[in-house]
Amino acid sequence: MILAETPAQAALWDHCLSCPTCRATDDKGTNRNLPCETANRLTAEIRQARRST
Repeated sequence: MILAETPAQAALWDHCLSCPTCRATDDKGTNRNLPCETANRLTAEIRQARRST
């Protein structure tokens, strides 16, 4: 089980679990890694927070 360390990480986790873009798979069941604006924004927020500590 992966536990989020910050609220931003929890928000990213919750988003990706329910987002059809983040969860999209090919015919073999492999994640397609499609670009998702919301996931990219949340990831950028997490990275920025790490840099500022």
